[in-house]
Amino acid sequence: MRDYAEITDYLRKRDKRLGKIISEIGAFRMTKRRADLGFLVGVIISQQLSTAAADTIIARFQALFPEGKITAEGILETPDSTLRASGLSARKCDYIKDLSGKIRDNSLNLSKLQSEDDDTIRRELIQVKGIGDWTVDIFLIFGLARLDVFPLKDLALRRAVTSAYGIPPDDMAAMLKVAENWRPYRSVGSWYLFRYGDRPS
Repeated sequence: MRDYAEITDYLRKRDKRLGKIISEIGAFRMTKRRADLGFLVGVIISQQLSTAAADTIIARFQALFPEGKITAEGILETPDSTLRASGLSARKCDYIKDLSGKIRDNSLNLSKLQSEDDDTIRRELIQVKGIGDWTVDIFLIFGLARLDVFPLKDLALRRAVTSAYGIPPDDMAAMLKVAENWRPYRSVGSWYLFRYGDRPS
């Protein structure tokens, strides 16, 4: 059982600015989800979309399948026009079909992959069309609750870091340097920055 209070105490000592954010946001809460095909499809749908827009499309997409159960076979058997009617772009439809094809032919096994280390998971998932570092990072943090991931490609996170630390949003090296102080709990630091950025203005 992870002691999140101990982890946040560690982060407070390593980064005083993050410590203030932790005090403002409150207790850390992150649970491992069912990181299955449906979850990964949701992450793909969410690429470059606002949370509200992504949630709407995900709900419509799920409604295409009996009881909302998303399977590789079900996706591959559904015409592109039907999938796109849920709000998917042609490109994301292609990505999701490619992912489903790899799962169906067992060149990608998400269940087995979940027990692998972060680097192995990343190496396997980026073989899928349309999956890059951002998608893998979100899968690792919010799907598998991995503790040491910093999703540098996430614009909302970079904006939060800019707000909290005064670092330009395109200064990737400086952002990585901030996150280095959080190792081996960069996911936890990122979780707090996401919520810091979501505060009412």
